[in-house]
Amino acid sequence: MLRRALLAAPALALAGPVRAQDAWPGTRPVKVIYPGAPGSPADVYIRLMCEHFSRAFGVPFVLENRPGGSGAIGSVAVANAAPDGFTLLFTPNSFQVVAPQVIRNVGFDPVRAFTPIANIYRYGMLLITANKVPISSTAEFVAWAKAQPGPLNMASVGIGSVGHLLVDRFRRRAGIEVVHIPYRQNAMLSIVTGECDFIIDNIGSSGQLMRDGKVKPLALTGQERSPLFPHLPLLSEVGYPGFNEEVWFGLFAPTGTPRGIVEKLNAETNKWLALPDTQRRFQQGAHTGVPGTPEDLARFWAADRAHWAQVVQETGITVEN
Repeated sequence: MLRRALLAAPALALAGPVRAQDAWPGTRPVKVIYPGAPGSPADVYIRLMCEHFSRAFGVPFVLENRPGGSGAIGSVAVANAAPDGFTLLFTPNSFQVVAPQVIRNVGFDPVRAFTPIANIYRYGMLLITANKVPISSTAEFVAWAKAQPGPLNMASVGIGSVGHLLVDRFRRRAGIEVVHIPYRQNAMLSIVTGECDFIIDNIGSSGQLMRDGKVKPLALTGQERSPLFPHLPLLSEVGYPGFNEEVWFGLFAPTGTPRGIVEKLNAETNKWLALPDTQRRFQQGAHTGVPGTPEDLARFWAADRAHWAQVVQETGITVEN
């Protein structure tokens, strides 16, 4: 924690004559809590965003990782924090939307606990098979799966995860039999080694494996093709309409945070999203920045909750906490 705060100090030095009390209601560090483990692309983006905020507001913004409980540990910490602008939540919809609908007694009500500040970025999920699977398209994969004498092995990052829900939904629509094998770490390795037959995983973390030819990408969820991999069709383009799901990340504050603080953070988030370096990093990760207002995020958040409620109902997947 201390090291991260010190790393933010050079950024503050570049802030010039900005007075912290004019830009922010105090001088103590602002905690940006991410309810996931260190080392993800989100970590990189949060650090860069914190550097931008530190320069803009004249106080240190510091990343704090609080993983565990499918996002509940970090989310509850922010939900219980004072709504004074000094504790924020940077979280994906897998924690903010999906987990509260899948996990019984997850420990927080996101709608009541948080106020939206800004959407940050989004990406699709990718249907991927192991190289041992002798196919080259989604149609061929489904036909091959139906011809097998037993169920396929399907990998995911955990029971009730986005990947688990999407694969279960896909196998129901496709009429294929699978055995779900959840992994706590590196589920993609099971596809590379051929231990499992297929997975639906995020396009960002799978990109390099695709480029290296270690896995076979077939189709993408979402409403538009990836600019980085434009040859990959959407599932809706290959006979599976309605697979519009995307993973997205947003910035939130505890309910009751003053509107002025929310507006300041939203404005600076949009400035950061527009920076060439930010856009370059998003492009490299097959991610898409999502500028907009707090109201834009509120509407998008509500629509996403309704969509995932339908997915959870269709699959019937729930997890006891």
